[in-house]
Amino acid sequence: MRIRRRSLLLQGALIMLLAFMDPFASFRSALGRSTVKVGLLVDLSGKTREKGNAVRRVSEMAVDRVNAQGGVSGRLVELIPWDTAGNPIVGKNGAKVLTSDREVTAVVGPADWATAMMTKPFFEETQTPVMMLTWEDSVIRGGKFGMYEWIFRLPLRRRTALERIGTFLKNKGWTRVGLVITSDGIGREAREWFEHESPDYGVEEVIVKSFILTEDVAGKLRMLVDQKPQVIVSWCPATYAVTVARILREMTTDLPLFQCHEISPRKYVEMAGPDAKKTLFVSNKILVWEELEETDPQKEMIQDFVHQYRDVYGYGSREPVSPFMGYVWDSIMILVRSMRAGGTDRIWLQHVIESTQRHVGIGGVYGFNHEDHNGLDPDSTVIVEVDRVYGDGRRWVGSWRLVN
Repeated sequence: MRIRRRSLLLQGALIMLLAFMDPFASFRSALGRSTVKVGLLVDLSGKTREKGNAVRRVSEMAVDRVNAQGGVSGRLVELIPWDTAGNPIVGKNGAKVLTSDREVTAVVGPADWATAMMTKPFFEETQTPVMMLTWEDSVIRGGKFGMYEWIFRLPLRRRTALERIGTFLKNKGWTRVGLVITSDGIGREAREWFEHESPDYGVEEVIVKSFILTEDVAGKLRMLVDQKPQVIVSWCPATYAVTVARILREMTTDLPLFQCHEISPRKYVEMAGPDAKKTLFVSNKILVWEELEETDPQKEMIQDFVHQYRDVYGYGSREPVSPFMGYVWDSIMILVRSMRAGGTDRIWLQHVIESTQRHVGIGGVYGFNHEDHNGLDPDSTVIVEVDRVYGDGRRWVGSWRLVN
């Protein structure tokens, strides 16, 4: 017995010595265990591959952080990417494969509405939690759009962005609003909000100009400006948004201009150039984190993310940080937090995600419930302005400042 005890002590001492000599010993031992698999359903090729690969890079950063902290109950997290190639049918097949694999605990993505709606039934039928990244709110609206018990969607809701604009207008005392919209779902939603909700924010008159692709935008904008609104809200896709900005600047008008939060800030500045200057956006705080108060609960987290993204991984030269990246990071972190709290069983995981309250992320502070699978309110947003635009006539970049 004495010999056996001495042998065990020697073995223990040897293990401790090896661990001291190799600080990654526990990490390596975890590689021998089964991993916690998370599917990643994004466009890694095709027209929107730039956005899809940004999702993958940020997701991998988040998983690296999680695994460096011990993973989930000692198991490493493993991303299982599926390239949807910008094709909803390919995305549908990917969702079918990922959800049928019982080792896949949850899925992140997709980021486009068509693929999201086509894949949604698979997540519901197989009871697989999914953190979608589409801007379109219908995936978690219910009613004619179907159940969304297993569907969560982190990017900011349009309604929430409009509420932030409403508060800004009220604080400014602006009661006459010019609304520029395209005749699609995005435009209709903004029109309905301004017609029915904006009076609660002191808006007395909304002058609406709606466009289709073949119409004379300049003529309608001149008519709008002639009616003397105090601010213009443009709720259009990126190409139209740039056209609106250019025409308004050609009119030498100093009217404040809001653009839709779903537009990529970098793309907008690239396309609009100097005409983008002074444009207002609703955004999460990542673009202006340096201006946040030290007491802001998100500041330290955003600062760390920006440092990792730019300085550690060196991704800043490929693409600047953007508001959308915050929602990608938060998707992984909310999943991991929930798995650490409730395990990797899909049913328990859905319950824990839905019960999440006061989760401080990069995109905001999240609080879900049975009805709300987005979790953000206007307090998670700020108003930012394109402060300066730099370029040589061929390539433009911008800087941002906090307005409110």
